[in-house]
Amino acid sequence: MTSSNKNVDKIVKEFKRIQKKGFLPNNRPNNKDGGIGNTFEDHLGVKENNLKDADFIGFEVKSKRIFNESYLSLFSKSPSAPKGANRILKDKFGEERDLEFVGLKKLYASVFGHRWSLVYEKYNMKLVVDRKEKILKLVIKDTKMNLLYDEVIWSWEVIQRASSKINKLFVVYADTKVVGTLTHFHYNQAEIYLDFNFEKFLKQVENGGIMFDIRIGVHKTIGSKSYGKPHDHGSGFRVKKDKIVELFDTYLDIK
Repeated sequence: MTSSNKNVDKIVKEFKRIQKKGFLPNNRPNNKDGGIGNTFEDHLGVKENNLKDADFIGFEVKSKRIFNESYLSLFSKSPSAPKGANRILKDKFGEERDLEFVGLKKLYASVFGHRWSLVYEKYNMKLVVDRKEKILKLVIKDTKMNLLYDEVIWSWEVIQRASSKINKLFVVYADTKVVGTLTHFHYNQAEIYLDFNFEKFLKQVENGGIMFDIRIGVHKTIGSKSYGKPHDHGSGFRVKKDKIVELFDTYLDIK
């Protein structure tokens, strides 16, 4: 048996062990994302981290509520160029959204490759796959479709390096119930995806299965050195739930 097969067997065995525990209390009730992933990883034995490496024996672990049809986060990656891209985007196309912090802009937008997204009723944004230059480009136009900015790019190399973390992906789904005031999770379904395919990723960008979520906030602590500087709240590439399977060469369903 290869080490890859051993790792698949091991993570399936661990999932089955956690599945048999039934509903488990939320270990992170104050987590803004609901604690579903942290709770599963606690029982899996994964130490909490924000490292670029995968979570468990080479697998990146993602967790979702079973009836949640929202996008699944794949990986985060700031643009390759220009330098300070987040600051440029925030300053050029962001808006003041907090009345108590005059002059501080933020930019939140979901951008696709198959259509234009209207942002703040002012800007049209779109992802463009440029195979000749081997880049993914963010194109921004005004409401009359005049080009405003197209210098923000991700190189093939940068995206491939960032996506290496999900070459082996383990997605676990859970039912939820509230006991008293605390949410409980029953992890009862999982999927294994192996061998991330970069070309398939590009095609899903073009077809609308992938979006890039721009989440550029701003530091608001008055008196701090970071005040007014951009704060990336997890900008990254996300995939529609039913399109995850299109990104990988191998798929296994675990129940």
